[in-house]
Amino acid sequence: MIHLYSLSLFSAILLTLPYWIWRYFTTPKYRGTVLERFGLGVKQRDATPRIWIHAVSVGETLAAQGLVGALRQKNPDFELVLSTVTKTGRQMAREKLTGVAYIFHLPVDLPWVTRRVMERIRPTMMIIMETELWPSLFASAAERQVPVVIVNGRISPGSFKNYKKARFFMRRLLAPVRLFVMQSAMDAQRIETIGATKGRIRVSGNIKYDQALIRPSAAAMAEMEQKIGRTRDPVMLAASTHPGEEETILRVYRRLRENHPQLRLIVVPRHPERAGQVTTLIKNHGWDVQPISQSHGLWENKVLLVDQVGWLTRIYGISRLVYMGGSLVAHGGQNMLEAAAWELPTAFGPHTFNFKDVSRLLLEAEAAFLVQNEEDLFQAFARLLAEPDTLKNMGQAARQVVETNAGALSRTMQEIHAILEEQGYAPTAPPA
Repeated sequence: MIHLYSLSLFSAILLTLPYWIWRYFTTPKYRGTVLERFGLGVKQRDATPRIWIHAVSVGETLAAQGLVGALRQKNPDFELVLSTVTKTGRQMAREKLTGVAYIFHLPVDLPWVTRRVMERIRPTMMIIMETELWPSLFASAAERQVPVVIVNGRISPGSFKNYKKARFFMRRLLAPVRLFVMQSAMDAQRIETIGATKGRIRVSGNIKYDQALIRPSAAAMAEMEQKIGRTRDPVMLAASTHPGEEETILRVYRRLRENHPQLRLIVVPRHPERAGQVTTLIKNHGWDVQPISQSHGLWENKVLLVDQVGWLTRIYGISRLVYMGGSLVAHGGQNMLEAAAWELPTAFGPHTFNFKDVSRLLLEAEAAFLVQNEEDLFQAFARLLAEPDTLKNMGQAARQVVETNAGALSRTMQEIHAILEEQGYAPTAPPA
C-alpha cells in the first residue's frame, strides 16, 4: 500500500510540476523551501536525545507552545526540533517557540525523502499535532523504531467521511502510531472506526484551552504599544478572516459607526499574503487603511490591517468586539479560546466544525453569539456596545469556560512521559 501511495504521489508531483514552478516564481511563500522539502537542506543533528514535533501551520504551532514549555521543563536534556508545512507556521515558531533548537519544513512524503530526513534528525520520539497523517513519514519512523504520538488529535466530519472510504488503507497507515491522544470522545471513536487500535487511544481534552490562558508578556504588549500607541476608543476586531467575510465586516462596521463614531476597526486576515487584496477591499469601502507593518507609534486611521503574523493574541488585549473568522464561510471556524481567555465574548457564524466543542461550550455558557448573517452580527455588536454589563458578564463567562476545561496539557504530558520511560528516559527536571 505504501508503494502504491508513493507512486501515486510521485506521479501527481510530476503531472503538476509546471504549476508548482509557476507558483514558485509568482508566490513568495513557496520560495526558499525546495531543498528542505526534499530533505536536502535539513541539517544533520548530533546524538542528543531528541523530540521532533510537527505542527502544520500557525494554529498548530501556537497550540504547541505549552507543550514545548512543558517538555523543556521536564526533559531539559532533550533537544526539541519542529517542522511546519507553511512559511507562516515557521515564522510563528521562530517568534513564539524559544525552546526549539531547530525549525524546518516538513519533507515531501516520499519514502526516499522521509528516510533521509529521519536519518538526519534522528529523533527519539515524534509528536504530531492535530492528526496530520503522513504514510511514508510514519513508515520511516517505524523502520527506525521511533514512536509516533498524535497529540491534541481531532478528525473533522469531512475527513472522517473520506477516511472511512479507505478504511483498509487507513488501518495500515495508522499502524506505526504508538498513541493517539485525542481531543474528545467523538474524535477517539472516529480514529478507532477508521483503523486505530482501541488500546492505543486516549482522550485528553484540547490543549488549546491551556495555551489560551498564557497571556503575552509585558514586553510583547509594550512592543505593540510602540507600534500603534494607545487608544481609548472602542475597538472592533475581525480576527482570522477568510475571503468573503471582510465585506460583511466592513458593512457592519459602517452601520455601527452611525451611533458609535469613535469605534475603530482592526482586520486580521487568516493568511497575511492576502493583505494586498484586503487593503484594496477596505479602500473600495471608503476607508483609509493603515498596515501594522508600516506603523511606527501611532494608529492614525480608523482601520488597521494586520499584515504580519504574531500580533493577534496581543490585539485581543485592546479589543471590545470580536468576530471570529472562517465561520460565516464554510471553512470551519478559527480558535475562539484566546479571545475568551481575555474575557471577550466572540461572535461567529454557523461553520465552526473545527471547533465544535469549543463553540458549543461558549454558547451554552452564554459567552458568545452565533450569527447567521450580517444583520445578526450587527445586532450582536450593537447590543454589546449599548450594554456594558452584558459585555462584562459574557466576557467573564467566556473566561470561565477556558479555565474549567484546562488540564489537557498535563494529561498529554503523562502519556508522553510514559512512553519515554519505556525507552529508558525518565524526566530529568532541574532541581527547584
